[in-house]
Amino acid sequence: MSAPHGPRPRTPLPDVSVLFPWRAWTRHPWFRSWTTWVFVALIAVPPLALSMSMTSTGDGDDLARAAFACYFGVAWFLVLRALIGPRGITGSTLAVVVGVALVVEAPLALTMERLLGASTLADGNVLLGIVTVGVPEEIAKVAPILALALVQPQVWRRLPPREFLFLGAVGGLVFGVVEAIVYANAPYGTTGVVLVWRLLTNPVVHACWAGLTGYFIGLAARWTDLGARLALIAVGLGVAATLHGVNNAVADLSGFAWAVVVAVSALLFLGYAHVGLQAPGTVLRATTVTPWAVGRPPAPVAAPWPAGHPSAPVVDPAARPAPAPWSPPLRPGTPPPSAPSGRVPDLPTTRLPVVGRP
Repeated sequence: MSAPHGPRPRTPLPDVSVLFPWRAWTRHPWFRSWTTWVFVALIAVPPLALSMSMTSTGDGDDLARAAFACYFGVAWFLVLRALIGPRGITGSTLAVVVGVALVVEAPLALTMERLLGASTLADGNVLLGIVTVGVPEEIAKVAPILALALVQPQVWRRLPPREFLFLGAVGGLVFGVVEAIVYANAPYGTTGVVLVWRLLTNPVVHACWAGLTGYFIGLAARWTDLGARLALIAVGLGVAATLHGVNNAVADLSGFAWAVVVAVSALLFLGYAHVGLQAPGTVLRATTVTPWAVGRPPAPVAAPWPAGHPSAPVVDPAARPAPAPWSPPLRPGTPPPSAPSGRVPDLPTTRLPVVGRP
């Protein structure tokens, strides 16, 4: 039986250009954004690295481990960027930091450790581990920030400490990725769970330590006194090197203590990232007061009136006057009411008789 109004007209399908708008995609800004291609790379690199590892031997395995180390490094970079949200760091500044980190950090750290005898003295001694391993590596990881003062001095003067924290974390992340690749491809061969830890979380731990030193370098950049600058840099370097040395000492002794050290490092990093100085200010002197930190309100100002006395209303001179209250219209012939004078009317002075009293 046919429909009472005849057959329904068929709705044509959308055009192919609507279903697959290739031209609109390629013309849109997202297609040329670096975040788009980083996202694509984070999805495409693991299958490529696994295929290289399964279909080849020798150099193929080394390249696969290096690919995974870079993969996790880029992923942690995006996480750090989202956590800190740097606003004044440009692509050229990041390129300088990453480039100097790739060229300088590992050779500088190995040279200082060799001079201090880290391979023989640091084993089993926390203090020597801090001095011979922690200090050299933390100095090497902030070398890109110090080089930035020579390459881009205007950036050095302009950036707030929180963005120095981010730059230090980037330098530490590069160091951690390079160290993971070296350990993964070493002749003795780091394998199993240790390899996973090296590739996955070791770079971001180095980033946290280097970020702490970078924050204090950012504080030092706001002072004119050389002694204050050196003292601030020494404090940041000492905190990071101490955490680094203690971490290396307890890693083989107690997994719980190792986790505590890493957790404290992460909390310190996040604390400075969220409650650190972020507003770029003028250069500070030893007699000036440092601006309050982000998230900490300024001290309350004492009111000029006694306690319990209400404050006077604030009158905006540019504000429009409030409309007069509505009143009913006057009848014809009724005189308009006189404006209140504000004077209290006089009360009667004569005594009125009281009802029921003779």
